[in-house]
Amino acid sequence: MQISQNNKLHTCGNATLIIESNGNPIIATDPWLHTHTAYFGSWRTSHKIPKHHMDLLERCPYYWISHFHPDHLNLRSLLKLKAKNKTIFLSNQYYNRVASDLRKVGIKVVILPTSKYINLEHDIEIATFPILNSIDSALLIKINGCLIVNLNDAVSEPASSFVRKEIASSKHSLLLKLAGYGDADMINVYNSQGKFLEPAAASKPAPGYLLTRQAKNIGCTHAMHFSSFHKYVRSDSSWANAYTTPESDLERGWDSKVGYFKQFSSILISSNGFEKTNSTYPDENDSELLDPKKFGDDWQQEPSVKDIKIISDYLQIINKINNKRSFLAIKVGTRIINSRDFDKNSFHQNRFILHAPRMSIVRAIRSNIFDDLLIGNFARLIIPENNYINYNLILRSASKYHDNAGIKNADELKHFLSVYRGSFDSNYQLINYQLKTRARDIILSRFAGKKDFLGKLKLFYQLF
Repeated sequence: MQISQNNKLHTCGNATLIIESNGNPIIATDPWLHTHTAYFGSWRTSHKIPKHHMDLLERCPYYWISHFHPDHLNLRSLLKLKAKNKTIFLSNQYYNRVASDLRKVGIKVVILPTSKYINLEHDIEIATFPILNSIDSALLIKINGCLIVNLNDAVSEPASSFVRKEIASSKHSLLLKLAGYGDADMINVYNSQGKFLEPAAASKPAPGYLLTRQAKNIGCTHAMHFSSFHKYVRSDSSWANAYTTPESDLERGWDSKVGYFKQFSSILISSNGFEKTNSTYPDENDSELLDPKKFGDDWQQEPSVKDIKIISDYLQIINKINNKRSFLAIKVGTRIINSRDFDKNSFHQNRFILHAPRMSIVRAIRSNIFDDLLIGNFARLIIPENNYINYNLILRSASKYHDNAGIKNADELKHFLSVYRGSFDSNYQLINYQLKTRARDIILSRFAGKKDFLGKLKLFYQLF
């Protein structure tokens, strides 16, 4: 006689979901505890993790980590949860940097086959796949014939055919995904005249519409806001709190054809579908603003000769990836630093300058966490007037391709992009996705600061 399973889903923290079966935790995702900051102290979770969920996290035998960002892979949180006694599941990435870094600190890692289910407990199965271009991944969880689709910060491409097929074969499906105004990116952008360029997040596009439109695009019956619960707590990044999405606005624009679950819900999962159960709503994670100097950052500090060499050498690698075009410089204190092989005679006038304090920029380069510097939103990006170059791609060379995919020159980038293109389910999906993303990146660069236009574009983009 088969024992009936009491399976539940809990969401907490930022991008943490917990699967519980008969009172026992089975797997949790991206644990980031409310006691720890991220992005050089710039981010903290907006809510505390309730005691019951903390107990489940501490007892959980398996964790799945989506990608390298510290609000998803938070090493301090993993060690606090005694992750060395657990097993970490990862997708199979091009470079597998996360696997290597975790193994170096003594954590057991299992890289799962792409889009293949493995059984964890009775009728609980998981499958994951990488999103190579953003060095991210997605997770599908099958329970009692229901499907949970955890896209966290990502999209279903390049495996959208696989995802849609799995959703279509499930009577009930739940999408968990980031869908907010859009602050979780580099939005601290100024033009060369010192004017702040307001991001699309300033137009406050309807979060409910964004999420349910994406759910309908892949066929999910239900949705819940996820991976979007943070706030800025450094005094030099707290300005960005004006562009985070408040809880009170998350439901705006919700399509009634998509089943609604409030953020931080606990859900019973059975053959009859998803059912909300009683749970304790988390308390807000109150925190005073933190001085950048707490993290070693003094904006007035000038770089040493050694610092300049470290930064210059790093920029040389980035320029090699960009086919030897010197589009990026870094400002520390009053010093603007160029690549080691910088040639004033061939200098391109359309130069982007990233202005950041000494400690964080040196640490970002040495630890290959340049993306953390951008998302922390205390560093400034200064772009030229009448910019027509896609600065998102310039920054991606450092934050994605070099640091997280191990790429060091244009030839290696070419090979990586070939592997990435080959990871799509079909050529049609590849061409469609590339056209959309290229158009979006170019428009975002060309119309930086046109918040209302970019906000409407973000809503329009969900239709495809």
